[in-house]
Amino acid sequence: MRFKQLFQKTLVVVAIAAILAGCSTTTPTPAPTAMPTVDQQPTLNVLSTRAAQTVVADLTQNAPTATPVTPTATDEPTATPAPTNTPMPPTALPTATYIPWTATPLYTNTPVNNACSITSVEPLSTTTLAKKADFDGKWVVKNIGAQTWDTDSVDIVYVSGTKLQKLYDSEDLKTAVPYNSSLTVIVDMTAPDTAGTYSTTWAIVRGSVTICTLNLTVKVGD
Repeated sequence: MRFKQLFQKTLVVVAIAAILAGCSTTTPTPAPTAMPTVDQQPTLNVLSTRAAQTVVADLTQNAPTATPVTPTATDEPTATPAPTNTPMPPTALPTATYIPWTATPLYTNTPVNNACSITSVEPLSTTTLAKKADFDGKWVVKNIGAQTWDTDSVDIVYVSGTKLQKLYDSEDLKTAVPYNSSLTVIVDMTAPDTAGTYSTTWAIVRGSVTICTLNLTVKVGD
């Protein structure tokens, strides 16, 4: 608005100056009397110059002050840091667990009361006998039980199979047999009168308890 007012003032001053200049060129100077001619042009020029200077000064003083625009610094994009490899902690190696050595106790087999081991048998199952031949059935037996085979309670008896014995189905134990000692059992026998293979079973017993089973197989030829 102030700039517009100054501009209008300037136009008024210029118009006045133009009118004054026109008047000076068109209006004839009356010459009824011979008076000295006064040149007014310098005065008009001075007035026009002052008016223009006033307008310019007013424009300069009242000109709107331009608000300096401070450039805003544009933030540069922040570079995204590249992913870094995070070192993994070293894998702990399994620690050997110390196990103190413990001596393993040795156990001694405790023999049961009634047990035996047969060392040999005669005749062998591969031996061929003649019909009605006399022979001895023989077993060598070892007492590996904890209890002694005594003569009062231990017997040798026939159990099953072909009866090859000549006389008795049982015999008394003639001597005591302690632990880890051997006994030879002999039974007087006769081969059958018919060819074939025959088996018989005897046993060493204590009452109703069987201590040792004695098996014998014979072959009779033609």
